[in-house]
Amino acid sequence: MLMLKNKLTKLSVLILILPIFLSGCISITSKNEISLGGFFLSNTQGDEWGHRTNVYVSNNEPRTFAGANITKIAFDPQDKAAIYLGTQNSGLFYSYNYGIGWVNALTYAGTINDIVVHPRNKCIVYVAAHNKIWKTEDCSRTWSDIYFEARPEQYVTSLNINHANPDIVYAGTSSGSFLRSLDKGNSWDVLWRFSNNVKEIIVQNHSDSNIIYAITQGKGVFRSSDGGEDWEDLMKLPVYKLENVTEDGRIFTAIKQDDEGLPFFKISGVKISVAADSDRSQPDALIYGNRIGMFRFMGNHWEQFNLLTPNKKETIYSVVVNPLDGDDIYYGTSKALYHTVDRGANWIIKELPTNRVAGELAFSPDNQFLYLGAYKISK
Repeated sequence: MLMLKNKLTKLSVLILILPIFLSGCISITSKNEISLGGFFLSNTQGDEWGHRTNVYVSNNEPRTFAGANITKIAFDPQDKAAIYLGTQNSGLFYSYNYGIGWVNALTYAGTINDIVVHPRNKCIVYVAAHNKIWKTEDCSRTWSDIYFEARPEQYVTSLNINHANPDIVYAGTSSGSFLRSLDKGNSWDVLWRFSNNVKEIIVQNHSDSNIIYAITQGKGVFRSSDGGEDWEDLMKLPVYKLENVTEDGRIFTAIKQDDEGLPFFKISGVKISVAADSDRSQPDALIYGNRIGMFRFMGNHWEQFNLLTPNKKETIYSVVVNPLDGDDIYYGTSKALYHTVDRGANWIIKELPTNRVAGELAFSPDNQFLYLGAYKISK
C-alpha cells in the first residue's frame, strides 16, 4: 500500500494570503469576476454571493483556485464550518472556517469524483479520484490508496458511508459495479453490477442507513432497502404531473386528479441522469433532474414539477433541497438559478455569480449558507 506524505505541515503555521472575511455576502459585478470558477457562498438565498477561493500557503505567494472546475461539495457531519471540494484537475480543497481559507491536498490524484467524511471521526476522509479510492486517517496529512480499478479506462465515480455503522463504505464505478467494504476500506466486494456508470450513491442516513440509491448515468435510479444486497428499478414506477391548487388563500402543488400515471421510463430521455439530491425533510424521498425536467420520488411514485424552463430546452445540472424544509428547493442550469419555497408552485429566477454552469449546489449543515460550485462545460 502506497503512503504519500502531504507537503503541508500543521495548519497553525500556515499563512493566509489576502483573506476575505465576509460578515455577509458581496455582489459580484466585475466582468473578470463573473468569469471565475471555484466556490461561491450566499447567506441571502442566492441574491448575493461571496467568492471564497483563497488558499493557505507557506511561501508568502498569493494563491487561489478561482479558475478551478468544482466536481463535488461535501461536508463533515460533526463540523458545520468544514467544507470539502473536489476539482477536475486541481486536487482536493478543504476548509474548516466556511471557506475563508483553504488547504490543498491530493494534487496528484486526478479528477476528484466524490468525497465522504467519517460521521464520528473528522480525520477520516475517503476520496474517489480517477481509478482509485484514497483514504486519510490523520486529517489529510497523509493519504493511502485503498482500492484501484486495474482495468483500462475504468474509474471510481461515487462514494458514501453508512452512518449507523461507519465501518461500511460504498463505492460505484464507471463500469457499473456497486462495491461495499465492511472494514473501513481494507477489503471490497462487488454486491451488484448495473452495467452503467454509477454516477452517485445516496444513503438515507437521516432516517434509515439501509436505504440506498444508485443514480446511474444512463439507466436511471435504483433503490435498495437492505444495504445494497437487492435493488429495485425505480424507473418502472408511475410518474404523475403536478398542478397548482389554491386552498385558504395558499397556493400549493398536488397531483392532477385525472392523471393516471405512466411508467417513468416511458418519458423519452428521462433515464439520462444529471443531478440528484436526497430530500431529508422526508424519511425516504429524492429529487432528480436532467434535460427533461425535475422530478421528486415519494417512496412509491414520481411527481413531475412544473418548471419555468421548458422541458428538453435547458439541462438541470444541480438540485438541492433544504434539509429542514422540503418545500425550499433550488436547481441550477448553465444560465440561472431557480428557487421555490412552495414545492414548485412558484419559481424565482436568480442570476448566477459566474458564467460557468452551476455544477454543484448544497446547503451548509447548519442551514446558514447556500453553496455553489462552478463548472465550465467543454464544447
